[in-house]
Amino acid sequence: MARTQETKSSGLKKWLARILAPPRFQDEEKDRLARVLNITLLFGFIVAVLTATAAAASGQPGKAMVIAATAVTSLLLQVPLRLGRIRLTIVLSAILMLTLVISLLVIGGSIRDLGSMLFPVIIACGGLVLRPKEFLVLVFLTLLSAIAIILLEVGGLIHPPTGFDINIFNLLTVASIFLLAAVPVRLLANDLKRNIDRARQNEQELRASNEMLQREISERELADSALRESETRFHILADSTFEGLFISENDIIIDANSSLAKMLGCEIKEIIGRNVSDFLDRETAEIDLQQFKSESRTPYEHQLKRPDGTLIPVESRNKMIPYQGRLVRVTTSHDISERRRHEEEYRIMEAEIRQNQKLESLGTLAGGIAHDFNNIISIISGHAAALADKLKKHPEARATLHTINEAAERGSAMVRQILTFARKSEADFRSLQIRELINELVKMLRVTFPRTIEINHTCLQDLPPLWMDPSQMHQALLNLCINARDAMAGTGKLEIATSMIDGEEIACRFPAAEGKRLIRIRISDTGVGMDEATRCRIFEPFFTTKGRGRGTGLGLAVVYGVVKAHNGFIEVDSQIGRGTSFLLYFSAAESPASLTAKADLDTGLIAGGSETILLVEDEEDLCELLAAVLHDQGYGILVAHDGLEALERYRRHRGDIQLVITDMDLPKINGAAVCQAILSSDPKTKIILISGFLETALKNSILASGVREFLAKPYTMPQMLQIVRRVLDGN
Repeated sequence: MARTQETKSSGLKKWLARILAPPRFQDEEKDRLARVLNITLLFGFIVAVLTATAAAASGQPGKAMVIAATAVTSLLLQVPLRLGRIRLTIVLSAILMLTLVISLLVIGGSIRDLGSMLFPVIIACGGLVLRPKEFLVLVFLTLLSAIAIILLEVGGLIHPPTGFDINIFNLLTVASIFLLAAVPVRLLANDLKRNIDRARQNEQELRASNEMLQREISERELADSALRESETRFHILADSTFEGLFISENDIIIDANSSLAKMLGCEIKEIIGRNVSDFLDRETAEIDLQQFKSESRTPYEHQLKRPDGTLIPVESRNKMIPYQGRLVRVTTSHDISERRRHEEEYRIMEAEIRQNQKLESLGTLAGGIAHDFNNIISIISGHAAALADKLKKHPEARATLHTINEAAERGSAMVRQILTFARKSEADFRSLQIRELINELVKMLRVTFPRTIEINHTCLQDLPPLWMDPSQMHQALLNLCINARDAMAGTGKLEIATSMIDGEEIACRFPAAEGKRLIRIRISDTGVGMDEATRCRIFEPFFTTKGRGRGTGLGLAVVYGVVKAHNGFIEVDSQIGRGTSFLLYFSAAESPASLTAKADLDTGLIAGGSETILLVEDEEDLCELLAAVLHDQGYGILVAHDGLEALERYRRHRGDIQLVITDMDLPKINGAAVCQAILSSDPKTKIILISGFLETALKNSILASGVREFLAKPYTMPQMLQIVRRVLDGN
């Protein structure tokens, strides 16, 4: 119940507040006048009600009726006021007040009635709310009504209270009072209006200034927000790039990104505030600063220096940009260490490709001439061996034959060098100790080299074995030592040393060495040395600095071929007048082994036989020599000069032939096809295949198909006879 009463009371208060509240308008002057009029009408209503009540109580019903009518009219004037008709409401209010005064004075019977006190109130209120012309009209009407009351009283139409006498002097007095009241009121109203206008203008100016200031503040806030957002975006972009970036002003770094700090190996705070030259290589700083200050956007390469002194190759670009109201320089630096490494690898690979192309060209040449050379050498050595048996009692002739044999051996060695260099000689790889091979080499050098050359060698005892072909390795090391001897012109020091290194030490020059354990063989001399132009060509085939007839230009080329065949690396360090050092790197083998010397061929008495042999050889002289040697040993010989003839003779004499000896390179059908055709018809046929060179895979395939032996050219007659006997005696 109490809550219901409180709710009703609250609702009544809200209704009264809504009724009593003045109307609101957008125009400030109109809104001010509405507030004044609303208060005036409300208070006029209250005063009129109280006055009417007092008049009725005092026995003046006429006054009570007039005042009550005024109270009702004041309420009615709220209608035009709330409709926004302010000027109409003001005029009607003035007329209402003037009518009320006139009515009270007429009913009261004299100008001296209390109601006449409302005249100055009317003039004062009119001066505050009416415009000048409207105010003059109101003053005139007020004065006119007062004069009219006085005239009516003087004329006797209105009976004044007893004891009061009205005359013309009173009229003039009232008019003067009205004028004296109207002038200061108007002056006060005008001054008040001017002050109000001035205050309003100031307020408008202040409001405009405030609005402008608010706009400026908003714009500044937007600009600051955009600047912060831009700086945040800049730092995000700068830190997300892989390139080092810094901003500098007058060569002083004022900002940098994390990529640059990471590149330099320090914190960003250690970079900001430093001079650009602090991070440049001292030797090239002046040139780098000139590039740095240039306006060209072309990238340039230089080196940045870390706090620890390490130099980093970078590629940089510069650009001038506005930054916080001033021009600054933005520099980006890209670490090109990896690119440099790839370029070096590419350069090495390109050099190797060029070298391999030369090897291929020489290999093609070697493959073409090795067969003929081997045949010629085999003929020479074979006939020399045959003559040696017949001229045992002629020492002078045997000396000549010995010279012929030595020449044949040199020719054979030349062919082997060519084939080794061209990687067309068959390698016999085994896990061997390099120490033992070098010890044997040094023994030979000390016997053959001049004693004026000092030979020193140092080999570690615990070196792991190498996977190598001992003959090729011996040939390569011997060639290097011979070159060192020639470079020292008969006097000097030759040093051979071995050591173990980690492949990481040379991975920058030879990327394939990375992750390997390497044995390094160093051969140094104190000779004349080489210039850069010579050093770049030493591995080229047939390139030599020796005089005519003193060198073939294949020694170092053979060394290069051997090293590559062993998947090794080779580099040269040489200066004019300071000697030369060759460094050979080979991967260590994983299983221990010992160097095994190849058994010498027994050159003693070789048993002959009576078996029939089919000899297939296209070289006429060599064929005759082989046939004669085999015939002297008691064998029956059938000869064929090409593949088709060999197959035809085999078909005719199949039952009589116990052994087939065939060369690989034959006209019409090669030796491999001959072997395949014979073995397909009779797998038990014994065959010896002869060739200057066969790829390992092809050789293994031929041997797996049933061929009993493979004999490499050039060969000696004792070697041939031993192999023939071994194959015939084998099952």
